[in-house]
Amino acid sequence: MADIDPRRFIPEGRDFHYDEFPFYWLVRLHALYTLELERVLKRLKTGIPQRRVLIVLRQHGVVSISTLAMHVVIKPSTLTRILQRMREAGLIEMRTNAEDARVTDVLITAEGEALAVRIEEATHRIFVRGYRGLDAGELEHLMKTLRHMFENLSEH
Repeated sequence: MADIDPRRFIPEGRDFHYDEFPFYWLVRLHALYTLELERVLKRLKTGIPQRRVLIVLRQHGVVSISTLAMHVVIKPSTLTRILQRMREAGLIEMRTNAEDARVTDVLITAEGEALAVRIEEATHRIFVRGYRGLDAGELEHLMKTLRHMFENLSEH
């Protein structure tokens, strides 16, 4: 198999076609995914940021706000406001870290767990539909490729 000319995938010059640009498809996919999630989550009177927080807390248990911000891809100041509303709604607890009083830890409550289960059930079809026609190997390859691109862009 011949090597592919990478210039074709860089937005400059005559060889570039936006519909063959991976970031074009990533942005379109993300926008459509977001619209679908928002539509489903609106019925549960919640949103994507809350869903992200609950997913991370379910998987990791107790998490600091800074670690949570990294995983949910939300600025710490914005996340703090979201967490305050979630705490007022009884979905999470926030407490001072026992080892470092400068750190605030976040954990899910039983009410938050119940909402997370409802969210999981309500959004299940979106993911099944999105993965339709892809086998496990293709999904693993996609994940490997996306992680690789993420790591490339994370280099400073």
